[in-house]
Amino acid sequence: MPENCLTSLLETQGFRVKRLEPGFHKGQSSVVVHMERIIKGHTCGKCGQAVEQGYDSSWQEVQHLMLWHHLCFLRFERYRVNCPRCGIRTEALEFVDVRGPRVSLRLARLVAELCKVMTNKSVGLFQVMHRGTIKEIDKRAMTKVQAERPLDGITVMGADEIAVGRGQNYWTMISVPEGPRGPELLNVVEGRREKSLRKFWKWFGKDRARRVTHVVMDMWAPFRNSFKAHCPDIQIIYDKFHVIRHLLNAVNDVRKSEFKKRAGKRFRGLLAGKKFILLSRLAHVRGKSREALNDLLAASPKLLKAHLLKESFGHLWSYKSRTCARRFFRQWVDQLKWTRMKSMRQFAKRVEKHLDGILAFCDKKVSLGYVEATNLKAKNIIRRAYGFRDKAYMKLKIIQGCTPWMSQFRPWTVTHSSSS
Repeated sequence: MPENCLTSLLETQGFRVKRLEPGFHKGQSSVVVHMERIIKGHTCGKCGQAVEQGYDSSWQEVQHLMLWHHLCFLRFERYRVNCPRCGIRTEALEFVDVRGPRVSLRLARLVAELCKVMTNKSVGLFQVMHRGTIKEIDKRAMTKVQAERPLDGITVMGADEIAVGRGQNYWTMISVPEGPRGPELLNVVEGRREKSLRKFWKWFGKDRARRVTHVVMDMWAPFRNSFKAHCPDIQIIYDKFHVIRHLLNAVNDVRKSEFKKRAGKRFRGLLAGKKFILLSRLAHVRGKSREALNDLLAASPKLLKAHLLKESFGHLWSYKSRTCARRFFRQWVDQLKWTRMKSMRQFAKRVEKHLDGILAFCDKKVSLGYVEATNLKAKNIIRRAYGFRDKAYMKLKIIQGCTPWMSQFRPWTVTHSSSS
């Protein structure tokens, strides 16, 4: 009776518990569950065809979910079959995979879930497994999810780059700010050139690419050329955060010019260490920082002008009509007349060149924050892991961490029998 109950709890389809053998594994208490085969016939591990007789057999031992507080190992006889289609192959069993680490499927699913919220080293200490095994299990699980993920219904996409490692090494992150499954990161491509994105379009498919109507990106020409080549009816929306970043660089250039101009006067002390106060939004500057900002702006009319222009430029994305937004931009540019701020005028020319893509936000109010947030999340994932030696594994972890429905932690769904 106890063996039958344990067989039901272990859920080892086709096998029953014969006896238990207590022991120790790497200094931890363990129990080896000896299993006895009760099913007849075999199944090919590659094509799934039924085979009556086995070719040969050997005893196999795999790690299972903990039995109370003991490490649990399942020991059973596993056959190889002579499949008419595939030749000699290992038989397929429902509770253990044909290839990969010697662990049961339920333990592999639990490890993959724990890797969402813990480091591989911590999961290895918790399950008494090598971190290389943990990495292999996690990588196989994420590869399967990425290969089987749905891609239909996507009409809005986003493209952004992230610097990886030393030097000018960039990866392109293709995301979906708004979709049927919510925001998600589709893929990560090495490089940011037009030819680098060809692998993504081959993976995404031509028919799905034709259904994409809007894309959010920065003002990088290879991104624009690649999306226009594969999505004929696409409307480009330039990301607000990248446009504002160019504006902040222009304001900072004004600060540098003022610093050089009045380096030998009292103004030098006001400018030193005030970069981030000047570039921050006025609503976020409080207390002593607000007093220092007021003193700085009172001492320099040019910086005051640049600061006011910087604060007012954000209203460009609040309009619902292109005509009104264009009129606002013209009035904003008119305020630069008779000023000696060369960097601000260069910024105005850059915006005017890409104005159609910026004003496209009036027609389609896309959530612009997710595209930029993926960059920060990806950097945090790399920093938390202290670097990845496996590029493919690194890409999968970034995709998982930036996709809410993939990174959701649900350990009970993989350990309870009701989820089967």
